[in-house]
Amino acid sequence: MPETSIAVLFPGQGAFYGRALADLRDEFPEVGPVLAEIGDAARPLLGDRAVDQLFATRTPDTEQLLREAPEALQLAIYAVSTATYAVLRARGLRPNVLIGHSLGEIAALVAAGAFTPAEGAEIVCHRSIALREAGLGDAYMAAIGTDASRAQRLVDLVGDPLTGIAVENHAGQTVLSGRAETLDTIGRLAAVLKIDFARLKSPYAFHSPLLGPAAEKFAARIADIRQRPLETTVHSPIIGRAYEDADRLTELLAGHFTARVRFGDTVRELAGTGVSVFVESGALDALSRITGRIVESPVTTVPTLLPEAGGAAVLRQALDRLASVGAVAAGSGGGSTADQLRAALLSDVPAEDFEAFWNGRGVEVRAFAREAYLTYLGAKEEEPSVGASLNGSVNGSVNGSLNGSANGSVAVVDRDTLVRQLADIYAEALEYPAEVFEEATDLEAELGVDSVKQTELLVRVGNRYELPPRPSDVRPAAYNTLGKIADLIIASGGSA
Repeated sequence: MPETSIAVLFPGQGAFYGRALADLRDEFPEVGPVLAEIGDAARPLLGDRAVDQLFATRTPDTEQLLREAPEALQLAIYAVSTATYAVLRARGLRPNVLIGHSLGEIAALVAAGAFTPAEGAEIVCHRSIALREAGLGDAYMAAIGTDASRAQRLVDLVGDPLTGIAVENHAGQTVLSGRAETLDTIGRLAAVLKIDFARLKSPYAFHSPLLGPAAEKFAARIADIRQRPLETTVHSPIIGRAYEDADRLTELLAGHFTARVRFGDTVRELAGTGVSVFVESGALDALSRITGRIVESPVTTVPTLLPEAGGAAVLRQALDRLASVGAVAAGSGGGSTADQLRAALLSDVPAEDFEAFWNGRGVEVRAFAREAYLTYLGAKEEEPSVGASLNGSVNGSVNGSLNGSANGSVAVVDRDTLVRQLADIYAEALEYPAEVFEEATDLEAELGVDSVKQTELLVRVGNRYELPPRPSDVRPAAYNTLGKIADLIIASGGSA
């Protein structure tokens, strides 16, 4: 197998959901010590309330943290990325290069060994305190659906030197940062020009001249934190090159407050050098989606934590994908569903035979298991004898379930509920309001969702509802509305 060149991406603002840390902590033993180290370092700086969020069963969602505890949100985003990388590293991942996006550069430098997880937490906390003390006024960040050149022309029309481009992601998305009044004006101009404009979930106007005073405070706060030699290359989209051991990292991190992020340029440069796998170490899949838009040649993007499918399950799937290209040890993700079932039920059957069976009859097996369980519950309520309960469960399942599944009609959730669930999944993935997704809304013609993104979302839906693989000749256009996708799930016997 040829050597695969791998980059790990560390996301910044918005890369969080309520159960992200719990998903990691509950399933991967190496996460607990990392979070404890981060918590011990952060507690003296942010206090118990902010740090205790790291260990809650469910952390408040991003919107609530933005309103009530932005410092806790910044720490949580850093903790998720650092803990995820600890899992990847423990399973044998040794990437060629690390890339941080804004706040994510702190986690990237920790992953490279320049700082410990505790020191990274201190940097994140001092960063938040410096921003809070600076009193930056009414400002925010916004994504605008166009390239940097056109976005700059809109900024120039308004003529505010304190507002400008913060991040260049790809040709269809640029991030602006600056004063609220100015950005509101640009937003109205964008609406007239039919350019998408959306305020981002960020507590401050990062990467703008407004943060100059905060940058000075931040630099002073972290000046004494000692850096170590880099064990892995970290390429910065902000300074436009790889960090070097001779760099004064704390000074560069402070300079990030006012410098532009050229993420697109960095990803294109690394892809041009042969990087073909991009692994996102953190919550959600924003950087994976952006990378897919940036690189024209085929690359593999691997998100690791997605809320709708259960973060731990997605991370295990990611480890399996990485094992398939030789990036981590085989079996480090716990194996596929088919592998786990073969080990539990038919361990004497060769793997290739079981895989062929599962691909052909997996829907029927799942339907049988579900009907057997429902029959068992019904029998249990009537408190029959053990023998009667088991016989009723098995007979009812064999006579009813498999026949029904053979006709492709096993529905596990009513159709209206399914459409609502799909609307939520697509809304979060595409960052649209859920109400725009009606049953008959055409994803491409009405919402502009291209075939590549539709394919990606169909894969996500397939994982979420445990659907069998789609035939290779079926195209996304066949499922261009939520109604059609819901019908597919029902016909395939998908599991809620």
